Amino acid sequence: MKLYRLLTLAVSFLLTINLALADVVEGEKLFSANCTSCHAFNEKIVGPALKDAHKRNDLKWLLKWIKNSTAFIKSGDPKAVKLYEDNNRAVMTSFESLTDGQITSIVEYIKQESEKPAVAVAGVTAANGIDGQPSNGDGFHNQTTLIALSIMALILFVVVFILLRIKKVVGELYIQKYPDVAAEDQLDNINWRENRSGIRYKLFKKHPVVGTIFVMLAFTLVFGLYGFDYGNKKIGVQKGYKPTQPINYSHELHAGKYKINCLYCHSGADKGKQASIPSPSTCMNCHMHVKAKKDGNVSAEIQKIYNAVGWDAEKGAYDTTKIKTPIKWVRIHNLPDHAYFNHAQHVKIGKVECQACHGPIETMAVVYQQRSLQMGWCINCHREAKVDVANNDYYEKLHAGLKIDGKQFITVAQNGGLECGKCHY
Repeated sequence: MKLYRLLTLAVSFLLTINLALADVVEGEKLFSANCTSCHAFNEKIVGPALKDAHKRNDLKWLLKWIKNSTAFIKSGDPKAVKLYEDNNRAVMTSFESLTDGQITSIVEYIKQESEKPAVAVAGVTAANGIDGQPSNGDGFHNQTTLIALSIMALILFVVVFILLRIKKVVGELYIQKYPDVAAEDQLDNINWRENRSGIRYKLFKKHPVVGTIFVMLAFTLVFGLYGFDYGNKKIGVQKGYKPTQPINYSHELHAGKYKINCLYCHSGADKGKQASIPSPSTCMNCHMHVKAKKDGNVSAEIQKIYNAVGWDAEKGAYDTTKIKTPIKWVRIHNLPDHAYFNHAQHVKIGKVECQACHGPIETMAVVYQQRSLQMGWCINCHREAKVDVANNDYYEKLHAGLKIDGKQFITVAQNGGLECGKCHY
């Protein structure tokens, strides 16, 4: 009974610690994902510094403010109005998708971070990393993560200790209750050890060093191959990535059914490195007139565009008093920072179709990443793609040289497309 009570108390204690830890860890993840673009702890960025925010406002007030600050301000709450005015009337994003429990976890994380002394490091702030570069605050170089791992290791150590004690007690009780059976089992075990032979005996009994090396090599080979395969096919590869966008924009409808040219919306694709995301004003060129009403009301998705630009659909004009809500598109195709890709070089000079990299985009109701975008995939394209020297004035001199040499075509690889410096300079 004493052992049972000890085990019960230990498990209850560990669960309590683990629950409290989970709240703070979840709060840190939610904070990094939703708050770091506008807030730091010890200095004002877009929004106010969050150090001791839990002391300035109670949890009930914070829940209302974080979920929908705009509605809270309109309700006339004096603290909400003052905070809005003190921060140049910058509108805070509404987080109605977060539950009360998730917001409470964020507040718990803010409380924990507020109790830590501020450390002044040159070139580093809570929202910016070294030399002012953004920092996501994630990874193993994080004090909270280190503390969490340490506590989890301690919990596992205690559990193992308790299980070993239970095993010992059960073994002693078994021997006391069934002494004859226990003695017979022990004798069988001794005989098996004395009579065993084969590879296991030769490796681990007769030649233990060779056996140890064999096991280590086998372990290294298996997990090394698995790690290589995982790193090559999984890390940084987002093939099939299909996030939910803030507006249910359909390429199947716009680019497929209505044949809208890709360059109308992605106007930078033939001019520079980025293809560019169209601004709401580009959408308004059409949707100022196309409202796609349903049951007499403007489509909910089109209304999001109107909210972004401050358009009053009933008046058919811009309303400067409306609070504008930016559209936060989720990026899908994202190359590593060390890889250089220029849209104009491919679209304007190389005459590469959008579908070559993005797949049949005109058939996608919801856009997803169809290609792996790995280096091997790009290199293979450069090896196979022929440079259109005959119909492209950009390659006029190259075409003339090919005629002299008696060649009909040249691939991108033959034109320097496999040089490391082309993409990693």
